Amino acid sequence: MAMRSIPIRSIPIQRLQIADRHLGRLALVLLQPWRWLRSSMRGAGGSQPRRVLLIKFWGIGSLQLLTPAVQALRVAHPKARLELLTLAENADFATGLGIFDEVLRLDAGCSSWIQIFRRILRLVSELRDRSYGVVYDFEFFTRFSAVVSFLTGASRSVGFSTASVWRGGLHTAGVTFNRYWHVARNFRALAGGENGRELSSEEITAYQPDAQDRAVVAEHLGESGAVIVLNINAGRLSLERRWPMDNFVGLAQRLLGETEASLVFVGAASEAAYVAEAVKALGDEDPRVLNLAGKLSIGQLVALLDNAALVVTNDSGPMHLAATLGTPTVGLFGPETPQMYAPLGARATALYRPTICSPCINVHENKVATCIHGRPECLVNLSVDEVLERSLTEFRGRSALLMFPGSENLRHDA
Repeated sequence: MAMRSIPIRSIPIQRLQIADRHLGRLALVLLQPWRWLRSSMRGAGGSQPRRVLLIKFWGIGSLQLLTPAVQALRVAHPKARLELLTLAENADFATGLGIFDEVLRLDAGCSSWIQIFRRILRLVSELRDRSYGVVYDFEFFTRFSAVVSFLTGASRSVGFSTASVWRGGLHTAGVTFNRYWHVARNFRALAGGENGRELSSEEITAYQPDAQDRAVVAEHLGESGAVIVLNINAGRLSLERRWPMDNFVGLAQRLLGETEASLVFVGAASEAAYVAEAVKALGDEDPRVLNLAGKLSIGQLVALLDNAALVVTNDSGPMHLAATLGTPTVGLFGPETPQMYAPLGARATALYRPTICSPCINVHENKVATCIHGRPECLVNLSVDEVLERSLTEFRGRSALLMFPGSENLRHDA
């Protein structure tokens, strides 16, 4: 049975977070009698499931970091189909990873709440028809994903748990989220793969663009020569992670002056206007500046990142993609800590000069930034000179500052 994609217009993510906090709590309360009844009727279990559902709605970066957990689930459930439920905007990337037996899609927005509730009910009905034996909920502490896990009817479900966030006890097993571990290791632990060791970058599965994607990128680049990719965006979940645009413009000017490389700006279609503003500040007539924001598919973006001599990026999905490919990557951090989100790669660097209030983005609070300054002072602390120095070091092939144990094991083959 094919899972239908649900075409709905986007709702601002802030409204979705508010709904998850308040309506989600109400849903948890209403489901308690059902949970108690199901608990009293549940058998001993123990048989191997035929179908396993993984839930991870938000972020291509998180899906990239999920790949070691998928490997652990392949070991735990060798005969089961592993199916992923994610947002429609992430589905092409998830499919391209080649590690899921099927990718199920859900759009994140709708023109009205009535419509979205109807679509959720339809989604739940289709998930129940698939008769999952186990559900692994890799969302951090959202109530919506816990509710969906429960409503699938699976006899077992596993999710992150903490005393500070009530998720209704809807998961049959809870795994503590360790804020001192990298997120990828937390994912692996939830999948039952914790082995007492730090995560090796060899455990990360990279997206492999096809020949057509590479050909399209080559056509865009033409005779550009060495390419430095600049990602000035940070995704709509936490725009506070963006290094100030003026800083990126200043960095770009310095890179143009100190290297012969071409600069390629990237971004999603929704970020194109923001990127265009930065490119305009550099001068639209510079032949070494190329704006590809909104012009690349996910496969083409990965092909570009794989072909780049250097990627300078905010803490975001493209940062993780570039690092996983082994491309020299400089990731800029502030509201979120690289202890949990450092790019994993042999030639990846995380720059972080936190203020006393950083990090202020917390997975236990739905990743809502709580900046007390009105602007991310932690990112302002990163000067253009410091980022330029690290960027030139990476670009010129010198030894990189490795911010995560084991990342030296991944080699770049570009």
